[in-house]
Amino acid sequence: MRASERLAWAAAVVDPAPAERVLEVGCGHGVLAGLLADRVGHGQVVAVDRSPTMVAAAARRNRAAVAVGRVVLQAVALADAELPESWFDAVVSFDVRAFWTPPAPEWDVVRRVLAPGGRVVVAFSVMGPGADDRIRTAVHRLAGERGLTEHAVHRAGTAPTPSAAIELRAGPAG
Repeated sequence: MRASERLAWAAAVVDPAPAERVLEVGCGHGVLAGLLADRVGHGQVVAVDRSPTMVAAAARRNRAAVAVGRVVLQAVALADAELPESWFDAVVSFDVRAFWTPPAPEWDVVRRVLAPGGRVVVAFSVMGPGADDRIRTAVHRLAGERGLTEHAVHRAGTAPTPSAAIELRAGPAG
């Protein structure tokens, strides 16, 4: 099955290196998880979604990668997922409103599981004028409270709606 333009773009933004460990939050049908798995080689993509129906669809879509352990799926809310501390080189989400809607306890989990030097990519569809600025402001505040700061902003004219992604990294200790 072909990936949407926006999810292919998001995989390129994350651009995991071979052997990296990536956490995808809100994996849905597993399209982005599959695209990321193709890039990590001997690494691993752990994908979580609170919907067992979506995780079952992701398992079907990524059957071969699941069989060799390159994709691991969990049907659970992020806050309840069993994830190793300081283990992920990258954490990614696409259109997961929890990352810009307070109180956003998901950020606490992300901060705990992110490896030193790791990055977070919060990608989203830009649904109207000014939407990207509102989301960016909220992400700055919520992630900033956990010591994560903006590293880059990516934008693309994807179909059917434009996309944006905020890339964050742990700020300097202090």
